[in-house]
Amino acid sequence: MNRVLLVEDDEAVRAVLALVLERAGWQVESVSDADAAEVRFAERPTDVVLSDLVMPGKGAMELLRALRQCDPRLAFVVMSGYLSDERFRDALQAGACDCLAKPCEADDLVLALDRALLLRASINTVAHLPGEHAIVVNLPASLTQRTAVLSQVDITAQAGGFDLRRNRILLALDEAFSNAVIHGASSDDTQSIEVRASFSQHGGVISVSDPGPGFDPAIAEIAKQASHRRRGLYLIRAACDDARWIGRGNVCQMIFRQPAADEGRAIQLAGEALRMEAKPSRRMRTSSSTKLMAERGRRSDGQ
Repeated sequence: MNRVLLVEDDEAVRAVLALVLERAGWQVESVSDADAAEVRFAERPTDVVLSDLVMPGKGAMELLRALRQCDPRLAFVVMSGYLSDERFRDALQAGACDCLAKPCEADDLVLALDRALLLRASINTVAHLPGEHAIVVNLPASLTQRTAVLSQVDITAQAGGFDLRRNRILLALDEAFSNAVIHGASSDDTQSIEVRASFSQHGGVISVSDPGPGFDPAIAEIAKQASHRRRGLYLIRAACDDARWIGRGNVCQMIFRQPAADEGRAIQLAGEALRMEAKPSRRMRTSSSTKLMAERGRRSDGQ
């Protein structure tokens, strides 16, 4: 059974989140703040940490830096009731695997943790080598191929000098590959998905092509709206430096700039920016708690 450390200062929300995750098959360790999370993680390390972004005392980004000292491969997912576009991108820049807007649907929550676990399993350690590093793979249109493609692209990205951006690269690739399988190939594993990846000192490009009819690229503009709830196309755009859909709309091309020499410092500043942001004076927890409580009641009635 996979284990998650849940860090949430709202007691009602914490209880319902724990219930939802336990019903999804997760073993949940729950604490109310970052200090308690550090102690609990030292005693009982988990594969994934799910944390509220801004809490009294230390915030999620400070907790992330502290726990990554213990486990560099730790998968870390952030939640926030005040999730702006800038905060979303800062969280990814600071090293989070994913960022969820609260209140979140139970399915989105479970999917984010499953993805975080997959990204953790896909991470390799490879030295940076000069020159261009590229791969082309054709895989059956099946979600069981996600780990294989993520691992191969992760090795290529690191060799090309993109170690500091690997979580963003893998997050965008997983979303694009999953979309290609589900929507482009209708999960028909007799069809194939092509993934091309190239990384060098000039930048990185990943293209994911599916056999489907494609879609109107104008639909991708919807992903720029904050109301899109940061899933799907929005998530790809947020994780990449640029993203476009070409061909008949069935080729997703994701572009990543070469990390700057001071990107490590930039990542630290992104985390500090999130920590320094003051919470609104009024904590709008009511809608989140109410929705989650309603979800618990609905599921209980269905048993």
